[in-house]
Amino acid sequence: MLTHLDSKVDPIQTKLSSIQMSLDTLGEHVVSLEQRIGANEDNLQDLSTRINDLTKDNAYLMDKVQDLENCGRASNLRFVGIPESSEGRDVLGFMAQLLLQLFGRENFPESPAIERAHRTPLFRNNDRAGSRPILIKLSNFQDKIKILRLAREKKELVFKGTRIDIYPDFSAEPLKRRRTFDKVKRRLRELNLKYSLRYPCTLSVIVDGKPQLYTCYKTAETAFMSSMDSSL
Repeated sequence: MLTHLDSKVDPIQTKLSSIQMSLDTLGEHVVSLEQRIGANEDNLQDLSTRINDLTKDNAYLMDKVQDLENCGRASNLRFVGIPESSEGRDVLGFMAQLLLQLFGRENFPESPAIERAHRTPLFRNNDRAGSRPILIKLSNFQDKIKILRLAREKKELVFKGTRIDIYPDFSAEPLKRRRTFDKVKRRLRELNLKYSLRYPCTLSVIVDGKPQLYTCYKTAETAFMSSMDSSL
């Protein structure tokens, strides 16, 4: 009878042993997977750290590129609104005379020295309405500052019945940010409040004889748009 029982138990034990071996193997696989997952998580953390570092480095380098580009444009001015072909073949000579015409010899006994002058873009797109801006590079940075100051004081510059606007020349990114202040700047002119837009993008407004600084156009609009509307 024992022999009969053994004959029945042995296959069961064999199966149990096989199951145990399978469980042991599975356990080893689980441990291996856990180790690999842990290693992958460490690698992902390392990659995430490296990506963050590279992102910071890229942002830093982009800022440096912007600074270098804008340093090269430091003495540039952009004239918007001058009718096409007004300059003839001598853009540089035309702009030298235009500065005297706009600001008078009392401010410039001699025309400011201009190194270069040209329309931008160089070739006109017939599908684009309006005239192309004229870009000039002055030899003296202080002449640029003076021209911008005189333009602000005059408030309106006219050539051949057309309004002319004069702007500093910036690269695309700071120019985009500075343009966000256009709406509040128009309002400040209406209210006869003195202001300036400092590099790269800080609006300075003189209120009660003291400068108020705004790096965000929304904050400036809150301060000068809604509150001023209620007083009109």
